[in-house]
Amino acid sequence: MRLLTLIPAPVTNEYQEISMLASNCGTFVDANATNKVLLYDGSFEDNRISVYESFKYKTKTVRIDFNDKSNKNICTDVDPNEYLYSDGSWIDIDNNTIKQIGDQLWNQSTSILDYAKRCYKYVAENFSYINGSWRTLEQILQTGGGECGDFTTLFVNLMRYKGIPARHNMGVWVNGGYHVWPDFYHEDYGWVPLDPTFKNANPNGDYFGRYDGNLIILSQGLTTFIGNDISMQNIPLQTYYYWYWYKGGSGNVSGVHITSKDYQVNAIEKVVANEKRTASIYNLMGIKQNGLRRGINIINGKKVFLK
Repeated sequence: MRLLTLIPAPVTNEYQEISMLASNCGTFVDANATNKVLLYDGSFEDNRISVYESFKYKTKTVRIDFNDKSNKNICTDVDPNEYLYSDGSWIDIDNNTIKQIGDQLWNQSTSILDYAKRCYKYVAENFSYINGSWRTLEQILQTGGGECGDFTTLFVNLMRYKGIPARHNMGVWVNGGYHVWPDFYHEDYGWVPLDPTFKNANPNGDYFGRYDGNLIILSQGLTTFIGNDISMQNIPLQTYYYWYWYKGGSGNVSGVHITSKDYQVNAIEKVVANEKRTASIYNLMGIKQNGLRRGINIINGKKVFLK
């Protein structure tokens, strides 16, 4: 049985330093200009395989001093203009609702920075936190909210609509779980982090221009990968921690995400193939999923919990 799997791999960026990146098998390849993935294309032996990566991680706590323009938060390897355009079903700067909201806030603003603050507050105050899978922009607007990735999508759309580079930052907490938050590029300050999801949960909190350094960032922007019989485009990394395909037989593929105390991440552990049946994965609402997600997954009628 042939297994193809992609595991997002962290890289050094504005918010972290990554060293000693290694894996037990597979090859690290560039998914795009910003992100890497661990690609494994091989076969099973004894119906079991473990594919994992490890690395050392050093955080960078960010506090933007808006009175000081001398110390930009920027990684010179990344061109901010890569984050200006529409991107599939998640970023659509021609969306009429985004245009209406963006024009309203822009007309009230005195500067780009003021506009960004208004967008951050607007998303936090006018949309609700709603559990559920990664939503498209249209789904977010129809339901009136979403999870952290959806709050980020709204902010990114509003910024890009006015020609301001903005992106998703997707990562895992050191103690497990994942989170998504946005940043935008300002020529005076570099990349400015913020968190409308935290603002929604704590309206009196200030999460504009700060990053506390407690996440391992696995992807910035939306990840695209084409190669090795895989064509994966515009699939947000928030959805799950890895992707897999298997060919040459039927089987049940499962995996878990583990983060150890020394910041080593085992992204797939004990991937097992059961040749007697092919597994489909559903959420509690009976909606078929493309892979395991945080929370309860239904696989062959059994509940599988993923932290």
